[in-house]
Amino acid sequence: MEALIDLFWAKYADLRLAIDRNDADATSALDHELDPLLLAIFSSQGKDAASIQAQFRFALDLLNEEADDRGCVRRNAHLLQMLVERYLVPDQGVSANRRPEQDASDSAIIADATADGFLDDALLNRISDRIIVIAPGYRIFYSNETNARRLDMPRDQLIGRHFAEFVGIHRFQNDFRPNLERCFAGESISLTYADQIDGQTIVIRCRMSPCVSGSSQLIGVLLVMQETADRRRRPAA
Repeated sequence: MEALIDLFWAKYADLRLAIDRNDADATSALDHELDPLLLAIFSSQGKDAASIQAQFRFALDLLNEEADDRGCVRRNAHLLQMLVERYLVPDQGVSANRRPEQDASDSAIIADATADGFLDDALLNRISDRIIVIAPGYRIFYSNETNARRLDMPRDQLIGRHFAEFVGIHRFQNDFRPNLERCFAGESISLTYADQIDGQTIVIRCRMSPCVSGSSQLIGVLLVMQETADRRRRPAA
């Protein structure tokens, strides 16, 4: 966590310097790098007091740093509120004005959890579907707990791994790669395929859509993977 925060502030300082120098190319490049870092910091679930304190301290520092920008103040206040809801009022899960109804569909919860370009980890871990964000370069940027359990790996070990490792080179090259490219360009796509998992044939419906930051910068592609049993072969009566 501290390493991510230090990297953010280093890039942030470079951005301020580029703005002062009127260097449009450097400003644009650094701005593209900051949103994914911000997302990574606030999407991470702190596992110890030091990590949680680092997130709160970072949120407050960012709020103070950008106090003169009304748009940034609203965004940073939302981030701080998200931390409060995650760690200080866990029984409520999300604030009253964002709490999904008891019978809300998974798609509605996902839409709520990805609003404003920030992933609400607590919400995404409430649903049974596998949720992944694939960054440009086809590496895993985010995984919910359901996906980590299915892959039998800790979430922190999934981050940064190439997606082809988990779907196979052939399926990645022929099915996922061209569709991911279309999603990077702004399309939303649905892909259905069958796979062998634990000796059983499972049908996987994968919904893919662009994942963008609050400033409309592309972060990656959001994958929602829903598994169902293969009913094409039924046992004899």
